Amino acid sequence: MARHRAAPDRRTQADPATTTGAVPSPRRAPDDDSRTAWVDAAKGLCIALVVLHHVVMFLKPHGLVPAPLDLLNTALASLRMPLFFLASGLFLASALDRPWRVMAHRRVALFAWLYLLWTTAQFALFAVLPTGTAPATATQSATGLLLSPVVPAPSLWFLYALAVFSLAARLLRRVPAAVLLVVTAVSSAFVGAGTVEIGSFGWEFMARYAFFFVLGWHGRRLVGRLASATSPPRVLAGGLLAGAAAAAAVLLGVRDVPGVAFALNLLAVGVGVLLAAEIVRWRAGRVVVALGRATLPIYLTNVLVIGGLTALTAVLTAGWPLPAVAQYAVVGLVAAVTVVATLGVHRLLLAARCGWLYDLPGRWAVRSGHGGPARPAPRA
Repeated sequence: MARHRAAPDRRTQADPATTTGAVPSPRRAPDDDSRTAWVDAAKGLCIALVVLHHVVMFLKPHGLVPAPLDLLNTALASLRMPLFFLASGLFLASALDRPWRVMAHRRVALFAWLYLLWTTAQFALFAVLPTGTAPATATQSATGLLLSPVVPAPSLWFLYALAVFSLAARLLRRVPAAVLLVVTAVSSAFVGAGTVEIGSFGWEFMARYAFFFVLGWHGRRLVGRLASATSPPRVLAGGLLAGAAAAAAVLLGVRDVPGVAFALNLLAVGVGVLLAAEIVRWRAGRVVVALGRATLPIYLTNVLVIGGLTALTAVLTAGWPLPAVAQYAVVGLVAAVTVVATLGVHRLLLAARCGWLYDLPGRWAVRSGHGGPARPAPRA
């Protein structure tokens, strides 16, 4: 596949054919500004991994996930949410410069509303699906639903975290960056190792990954320089190093030593940044960037779709043990259908004037009724 080495700090340049009105060269890279497109690519990678994680989580109890894929999904935990939080923090500074009312509206009220709305929707769906369709880690009791404003729900805790982190960042924006980074790094090291237990996995994940949100917020230039230094050899070398480090941690039995999991997360995130920046230099990067710009509708409804597909798949495969090859196909198919379905449902609901399912209702909406920004929308 042809590849265009665009300069990372300016808009991708057209080749001579495009500047004269001729047919664009097949070597031309995506037209997006690579300074922001790579962030969308990173978010696209993350949301794809989140969907895969949820598919594996739902299908595994039904014997539909091959062991190697289950291990890979576990290993990708070092990348999935840390990179997502890093990308979410990269655009925080401009939001914090706005008045309290504006910031609270766009980054706290919006995420809080969507979290409560879709947590209730998930509870309602899983209440009517056959028992055992969803794993215990994805379900809530009625008591859990009532406590969800203070105890993050299993599948939507990321939205809860964005609201809490945005509020905390505004309150702590005068605190030196070094202090915030050290405090959150220590928290990540000890909570990630299991040395400190909080009792709520949502709050524990927030304590583990707050560092990466702060790093995106205060270290945007550093992260940008890393992205601009990408190349295929560096992506490959970084991936091999991260994989070797993770394997060594498991083989040596040091995964639970404070700081080890945190170091693995740092390595994985570094590779993720290099990979995302490399992806946007290829035509195929358009798909990943597009996913990154649609993370909200995918995130909000993917578990609902996966729950329905799991119930159907469990019925169709009951009494028919599938070989490993077929299991890989089932996981891939469910993941692909989930992404397409979530985006399709989003478009249908917007067309039906149900935009309040993805935004604050009525005049409080952050986005317009057609899904486009009525005013600058928050960068999740």
